Amino acid sequence: SIRIRVPENHTYKFNDIVRDDITFESSDFGDWVIVKKNGTPTYNFAVAIDDHLMNITHVLRGEEHISNTPKQMMVYEAFGWEPPKFGHMTLILNENRKKLSKRDEHILQFIEQYKNLGYLPEALFNFITLLGWSPVGEEEIFTQEKLVEIFDADRLSTSPAVFDPAKLKWMNNQYIKAADFDRVVELT
Repeated sequence: SIRIRVPENHTYKFNDIVRDDITFESSDFGDWVIVKKNGTPTYNFAVAIDDHLMNITHVLRGEEHISNTPKQMMVYEAFGWEPPKFGHMTLILNENRKKLSKRDEHILQFIEQYKNLGYLPEALFNFITLLGWSPVGEEEIFTQEKLVEIFDADRLSTSPAVFDPAKLKWMNNQYIKAADFDRVVELT
């Protein structure tokens, strides 16, 4: 295996888009494996290189990945690359305020499942965008183009979002009501 040498007495600090300044000390990490014995790169090594090669400027992901950030920053630093901006969003909770889990067989987990139930892609996109983020004002129905235009990372929430199926159903109904006749026929 190949390891990255972690500098001693080094502070890794980044300004998280959602959570402000986050600091880690190099003493929190030993020299960690970047390539396994079988030649497979580890996640934190591969994702940092991939993001750099793809010119990724912003990484928005779940808060459970905060601890991955300093390792990825070490890779960027080792290559002399500018790291992207990182933002760690809150978890999404189910109706019972428990963490949504891919192991929960009682929830719909795939877009195809929602499509088969008649949910419009634009309604699902709109709904998911509003989980953990809020626009200015009371309006909740937006086109994808409008959401891209008005998105402001400063409005990402630090409190967990709740996935509310009733709200998704309401939002989908709003999109269906606004759809032209041909689109509604196409959906049936």
